[in-house]
Amino acid sequence: MVTAEAGHAGASEQTLVVGLPFPGDAGAAAFTRADVVITGVHHADTSYETRLFFNNPGATIDTPRTPDEGYAGRLTAFGHGGCYGDEGHCDVPEPSTDPTDLRPPHPLTPLDTYVTVTEPLRRLLATGDTLQTVTLVPVSITPRRADRKPAPELLHFADISVQTYLTATEADADTPL
Repeated sequence: MVTAEAGHAGASEQTLVVGLPFPGDAGAAAFTRADVVITGVHHADTSYETRLFFNNPGATIDTPRTPDEGYAGRLTAFGHGGCYGDEGHCDVPEPSTDPTDLRPPHPLTPLDTYVTVTEPLRRLLATGDTLQTVTLVPVSITPRRADRKPAPELLHFADISVQTYLTATEADADTPL
């Protein structure tokens, strides 16, 4: 798991490059599913998408979303459009520790989300390469595609990690990476 602060600006200053080596020290292991898990995603402002590229720190909004460019998928944060309520209306309170408090969380509570990257990760590992970096390219989502632009100011999250999973039946069958 890597915190957002551990990332650095990409070549265009409009992206975030995070060092996320996989496989790690434990080495390669079979998996049936792989996810990039992103926790604490902020979604109080404008809606945006974040494109993920593996091992391509120079990726930008203009980078083609193809396997050759390391494109791994995208996540979409549907924003709330800012706060128009009274003072304090949009402040997210600390979660209740009372076990009898059944209220749902505040609508602006940061999200935990994931992007399934099974095939892109398998393709990368099949070439004998390893995952070194994930480049996050935030793009505003506007009604007209022509108006979409880089939106680094919208991307805020706590941390990012790669999670792999293996079903018990496939663990017994010597499933290759």
